[in-house]
Amino acid sequence: MNGLKLLTALFLLIIAIPLQQQPEGINITIEKGHKKITYYAENVTDNDLDLFFKVNSTGFRRSADRPMIETIPAKTKKALITLIPLKGKDTTHTYIAVVTKKENNIELRKTDTIVKDVMRIDPKKQN
Repeated sequence: MNGLKLLTALFLLIIAIPLQQQPEGINITIEKGHKKITYYAENVTDNDLDLFFKVNSTGFRRSADRPMIETIPAKTKKALITLIPLKGKDTTHTYIAVVTKKENNIELRKTDTIVKDVMRIDPKKQN
């Protein structure tokens, strides 16, 4: 029976470790200051990388739940977000990070001009 528990625990550990790895090419670090928590992204490659980053948090002054897309230049470290905890509140924060190469990025181009026609309708004249 103990062997089965050990085997199950080992299996779960092997599966859980790859799920918590850093995104390829980017190291995410969390620095805890006196009254703030700051997330940093460090690009360790020789190419610019795009980072989709979202923090799920509770108990902080600013809502960090809005996702952001940042370009992290090669071999640089960039501050992503600073969280300031509310006094007397329990705080939790987790993040999601997805890395894409710069050349795989979708470019948005303005190809057509959109013209809006605004019509004013006077309700008195319709009767």
